[in-house]
Amino acid sequence: MHKVLFTNNSFNKEETEKLRDNGVEIISAGETLKELELIESLKGCDGYVIGGTDRATKNVIESTELKCIVFYGAGYQDFIDIPTANAKSIVVGNTPKANSYTVAEHTVALILEGVKNITWLNNTTKAGNWFRRRTWNLQGKTLGIIGMGTIGTYVATIMKNAFNVNVIYVSRTPKPDVEKTLGAKKVTLEELLKTSDIVSIHASLNDETNNMIDTDQLKVMQPHAILLNMARAKMVNGVALKNALEKGQLAKAIFDGYYQEPVPTKEEDTIGLLALGDDKFIITPHTAYNTKEAFDNMNRMVIENLIAFSKGERLPYQVN
Repeated sequence: MHKVLFTNNSFNKEETEKLRDNGVEIISAGETLKELELIESLKGCDGYVIGGTDRATKNVIESTELKCIVFYGAGYQDFIDIPTANAKSIVVGNTPKANSYTVAEHTVALILEGVKNITWLNNTTKAGNWFRRRTWNLQGKTLGIIGMGTIGTYVATIMKNAFNVNVIYVSRTPKPDVEKTLGAKKVTLEELLKTSDIVSIHASLNDETNNMIDTDQLKVMQPHAILLNMARAKMVNGVALKNALEKGQLAKAIFDGYYQEPVPTKEEDTIGLLALGDDKFIITPHTAYNTKEAFDNMNRMVIENLIAFSKGERLPYQVN
């Protein structure tokens, strides 16, 4: 029987029994384990499913006898030390595209929030102020997508079909199907930032995209523009973003997730974005993927990975 630690376990009884019938015993743990707590919890386990904010660091991997790590989601890069896993011949899997449309829906909701100022209007009205702040229409505006992968394509499609926006994008490779279907245009990053009313980031974090949006890039954005970061916070230089928002170089930034997760208090936040008001910075707690349908998909894919591991087969969603 393979013992597998699943932090923030979301399996139901039926799913747990299916795994047990296939030689996998699930050990549950909380989602906020610190490194030493995680190492202790992984004793006797040869499998590990990362379902919370915990990370398979170099120290964790080298201090355990793991043979398989599965990331509960798609973006495993910031959570698993792949070189160390490779060095120890540990197979690594994830759940790609399981929550892509879910994240796209969350993105569109946040775009509407940003443009229509719903949170700000709610808060000021409840505070006894009748400020009917004038907003703007989405129709005819320009949406810039950074990273036209599955999620970016879903966002562009929804926004084009529902609001008739103009779509431009930055991508490592051209997307002829998207260009044909949506009338999208591939541009440089500078052109996208200069001409977009809304910029939405959906790229993967790597050496090239780390701090991709910095002081020089923020300077060219339009004063009314909104920047959404639905990928990893580190793609945008946090200090530069705070300065740009305070100077009015762009109107608003909206993140799903932060530079430190869970987020620090406003007093502990060295970047300072959390202290800005809702009319400047809005954040959701890395929850864009968090729907029943997405969890059902991710559970299914994790189970498929773990059963393959138990049988000594290649994982269906292996990344290394």
